[in-house]
Amino acid sequence: MREDELFMQGVELMLFGVSTVVIFLSLLVLAIGLASRVIQRFFPEAVPAQPARQGRSPVAPRTSGPTVDAQRSAVIAAAVHQHRQRHRNG
Repeated sequence: MREDELFMQGVELMLFGVSTVVIFLSLLVLAIGLASRVIQRFFPEAVPAQPARQGRSPVAPRTSGPTVDAQRSAVIAAAVHQHRQRHRNG
């Protein structure tokens, strides 16, 4: 075989492989999109139910994140101070 023929066969093989991958991935994207639409139509997300309001006064909203009492914050501050002291001297 001549070099030109081998080169052309290589190009044809490359184009066949690339086109096969592109077609496969396109079909995969279409199938996933179709499955997503079917699932959203027949199995919608459940909306969380709102609790029934009673005649009581509303409860104060919680602060963002957990609260830390004074003793814990003192312990944390002491631990940070001790850590910094050890790493400065050592």
